[in-house]
Amino acid sequence: MKFLSRSLLVLLALYGMVFTLGNAFLAERHVSLWWALLFSVSFIGLQYAASPWLIERVFAIDWDEDELPSVNRAFVEQLCRERNLPVPRIGIIHSGTPNAFSFGRVRSDARVVITKGLLDVLTPEETNAVLAHEIGHIAHYDFAVMAVAALAPLILYQIYVWTDRVNNTRAIAWAAYLCYWVGQFLVLTLNRTREYYADHFSADTTRAPGHLSSALIKIAYGMVRADGEYQETIKNNSAEDKKWRKREHQLGGAISLLGISNLRSSQSLAIAVANPEQAAAVMRWDLVNPWARFYQLNSTHPLTALRVRALNAESHTMHQRVEYLLPVSQSSDRRFQLLTFPLELLI
Repeated sequence: MKFLSRSLLVLLALYGMVFTLGNAFLAERHVSLWWALLFSVSFIGLQYAASPWLIERVFAIDWDEDELPSVNRAFVEQLCRERNLPVPRIGIIHSGTPNAFSFGRVRSDARVVITKGLLDVLTPEETNAVLAHEIGHIAHYDFAVMAVAALAPLILYQIYVWTDRVNNTRAIAWAAYLCYWVGQFLVLTLNRTREYYADHFSADTTRAPGHLSSALIKIAYGMVRADGEYQETIKNNSAEDKKWRKREHQLGGAISLLGISNLRSSQSLAIAVANPEQAAAVMRWDLVNPWARFYQLNSTHPLTALRVRALNAESHTMHQRVEYLLPVSQSSDRRFQLLTFPLELLI
């Protein structure tokens, strides 16, 4: 696992150095803004082209077709036939942390990866719902959409760098710098929107939104439990146990960067996997407390409670029973938030 961590750090460092030094060179040579913008487009294009190759080399993915249960493989093949999509390669990562992700450039070379932990904790129907979510990303060209979105903040940053050198354009420079930071959050907002879109695709194709709801809650619980076990192992166990748990924790964290859910959006579900009433009560914090939305601003994924609420709406539309009945925010809750949240945020 130390090689995985080192690989990720090296890749981040390489991309950072390429962009920083390339930008510095262009600025030193006093090239025009158009060359700087072309550099940004080329940089994102390189990332987009190389990322599938890099992902396959960073993660130890088992592409053996027999690793995926036949019922799930048959579901994927049928779904792709119905939606006129090429059947993606499906790989397994042997990690106990439940998660799944998809990657690629276009539909024809897309791949879906799930963890062994996901197969262990989900029912076949829930696994199908997760696979449909990932195929939804492929169907919606989300790889290309997010690459184009990531380009916008880089262009704004280039405008800031190049106009900041000219006295009469300083106002434009600082406006571009402000827009650059706003753009970073807008990219995260778009990412969360695409997750909702993939959830809708899963609900529409499986005709069982509740299966994805229960899968998301089990995945969230599994991620939080794995994090808790890691913290406990680091405190109390032997050096060998710590070494193994650290490898597993690092792998789970790396997968969550790409996965269907991440720890930031899941932490309120640490005790709520088996009991729907308990899960609904725990998710009340995410639904009524404005701090939850504030924390979500810096996350690539929506809060699990908000995704479950959207899937519940899909169930109502299909006239299906909702398993995770969520509390409704009361007017007294909203009045309390309006009175206290601005002061808390200021402090």
